[in-house]
Amino acid sequence: MIKKLILPMQKVLLQRRLCPACTRSLDKANLLESRANGTNVVSCDCTRIFIYDKDLDTFRRALQEEL
Repeated sequence: MIKKLILPMQKVLLQRRLCPACTRSLDKANLLESRANGTNVVSCDCTRIFIYDKDLDTFRRALQEEL
């Protein structure tokens, strides 16, 4: 029930390039790794890790396998 309410809000925040946890700008996040497939691994100040896709110009939450 709660996931149905929270998930749309998190998607909107990611589309606006904001961290869903702390609402800081992901454009100012720390770059951890730049990969050859056109993605960057960035870390927010709240220690959450995201994947930035340069081709699509979008952020998404990193999966455990990607770390």
